[in-house]
Amino acid sequence: MRFSELIVARVLFGLVLKLCAALFFSLALTAAHASSHETASAEPAPPSAAQWFAQGQVALVGGLFDESLQMFRKAAALGSSAALAAIGDLHQAGLGVERSEREALVWYRKAAATGDAEGQARLGLALVRNGTAAELKTGLSLIRQAVAANSSFGQYALGALHLQGKGVPRDVDLAASLLDAAASRGEVLAQSLLGQMYLDGNGVQQHSAMAFELLSEAARQGDAVAQSRLGAMFADGWGVERNEHEAAYWFERAAERGNLDGQAQLAVLLLDSQQVRVDPLKAIDLLRQAAAGGNTLAQFHLALCFLEGRGVPQDPAQGQSLLRQLAKAGLPEASTYLREHSL
Repeated sequence: MRFSELIVARVLFGLVLKLCAALFFSLALTAAHASSHETASAEPAPPSAAQWFAQGQVALVGGLFDESLQMFRKAAALGSSAALAAIGDLHQAGLGVERSEREALVWYRKAAATGDAEGQARLGLALVRNGTAAELKTGLSLIRQAVAANSSFGQYALGALHLQGKGVPRDVDLAASLLDAAASRGEVLAQSLLGQMYLDGNGVQQHSAMAFELLSEAARQGDAVAQSRLGAMFADGWGVERNEHEAAYWFERAAERGNLDGQAQLAVLLLDSQQVRVDPLKAIDLLRQAAAGGNTLAQFHLALCFLEGRGVPQDPAQGQSLLRQLAKAGLPEASTYLREHSL
């Protein structure tokens, strides 16, 4: 074939390819248009139980407790045992509803009745912590059954009980092993509790890096205790660079979930911070809330505010009275303050 013929052949081949591509593209557009028309005319499928539950989890982590409860109820109505247990958790913590151990038990029983091991473990832990002696035995049996069924919450529950020596012998090594197993599977409460153990050196060697990793993971998923402890790490520069803005952020997240320590710690920052804008009025409101719940840190700082007239009218008599009550109850800071100021 001569060179000129070769050129013509290549040109013709190229034109054929372009025509084929154009035809394919046209057919694809026609099919896509038909498909989109059919999709638009069809009714969208209603959310499944799993979808409602997932949306409820997202709302819960974001602090939208009312919305979370509504979504969990929809998931529960479609048969989600996880949603039943989650509603129990909301009642137990008082998030989006009034705090009620009794109501929490109702929902935990519903979850356990489905045969779900996670629901059985939650019911078991609630019975051990709040039930009668007979219910304690039932609760332990449910938890052990859940662990045998490979429940991560069951591992957390049994680990927490061995750490406390509640209903079972205190065994910190076994507790740490069970909690580590549950935490590695993403169980938030296990991550939080194991992180606290590493932070305090309770039953394990103190390890601030492990504590920070575990508490950060649990805090991001909405655990109020982890949020408060993580805030304290940033406030004190304990294992991390000191950062009062980060501390305030996590204290506020914990406070939103009704965590008394988070409320008290945030109030202290708002009274004396060098990095965060002080707000004595908000601080007093937080101190009153936490103090009413029995938080001694809040009660101590509220007493100091009365003595110094910070955020409240100065009232030395009330301040001293609060300090004496705290000293009598065994708070060292109160006794030290009274002694150092000859009160």
